[in-house]
Amino acid sequence: MDGMVRLGGPAMARPLVIAIDGPAGAGKSTVAKRLAERLGILRLDTGAMYRACTAWILAHGVARDDPQAVAAAVAALRVDFDEQGRVQVNGEAQPEELIRSPRVTAEIWRVADNPACRAHLVAQQRAIVAGRAAVVEGRDATTVICPEAQLKVYLDASPAERARRRLAEWQAEGRRDLPDLAQVEADIRARDARDRARAVGALTIADDALHLVSDGLSVEEVVARLAAYAVQRNPFVLERAVADQVLVGRSRQAGYVRVAEGVGSHGWQLGLSNPSPDRMPDGVADFTRNHGGRQAGTVLQGMAILALGGRGEDPGRIDALPMLPQTWYIIEPGCWHAVIQEHGTICAWAEDCGIREERRALSAAQRRELAQFLAVYLPK
Repeated sequence: MDGMVRLGGPAMARPLVIAIDGPAGAGKSTVAKRLAERLGILRLDTGAMYRACTAWILAHGVARDDPQAVAAAVAALRVDFDEQGRVQVNGEAQPEELIRSPRVTAEIWRVADNPACRAHLVAQQRAIVAGRAAVVEGRDATTVICPEAQLKVYLDASPAERARRRLAEWQAEGRRDLPDLAQVEADIRARDARDRARAVGALTIADDALHLVSDGLSVEEVVARLAAYAVQRNPFVLERAVADQVLVGRSRQAGYVRVAEGVGSHGWQLGLSNPSPDRMPDGVADFTRNHGGRQAGTVLQGMAILALGGRGEDPGRIDALPMLPQTWYIIEPGCWHAVIQEHGTICAWAEDCGIREERRALSAAQRRELAQFLAVYLPK
């Protein structure tokens, strides 16, 4: 365990494990990295481990045409990650440009398709994740590595969309002599067919996996949607990530619960709120920032979402939490936020009397990011 006190009983006592797999080029690595950063948990890139082993056998003259020799060599390796998240072999970090090189990409099947190599690396992957909250990314993350993960995601995109993304990446890298879009798409379709037909580690969709097609969605929108699904599995996972913006106090027992003190000098005022049109799910176009004191709210009736935008001069990355029953949410001064209430919702509020507010419009991209949280929390 990671040493944190976990509320909510046995169902919440397990560290949250999110397993992501899907076809090549669907954005698994980028999404897994951003999601792990957002939630403040470990990211395990299993593909990097296969790449690192491939680079090692190529550099050390292993007879790569001999599956038994490859298996024996890989079985002797200790593969894990350093504190910066870089894959390392026997304690030595492997350069990203090496493990992502075309030569390693062309030869990785010698390790990835070798049953003994996969068994050895899967055992190490399970050991790394054991007792830790993590985002695990790989072709068989949901079916073999983490079959008990609380959130399983099959991240997908159409071959045409993946081809467009791949070609755009190569163009951004300044590569020359690029194939045309049709050829890239044909190559992707061929690889999909090979991956689904593999004897070992075949690409499949777990029966209980969320199938998310990312066509038309930005990386930020995909990450926001997965963060919302993660909160559904474990309501506390995102609370820790936004602890600098909001304090959360809850009680399962009747009686007075002390949550937080005000920070202003004007005393506190109390009140109730009904949803206004600009704070209902389809109407939010700006966030509010309070100055001069704390603001605390709890849901009395209905359903409300607390959306947060950080402490910058303007609202930044969007995070959102459902406001749970028997729970107070204390918004710290200087944090961009919006309390989004469904029709018929009533919230109770306590705030410093000297509080003053300012509002700032959200960008179109921020509104789309917020919409991904609301699509999960308040489905139509």
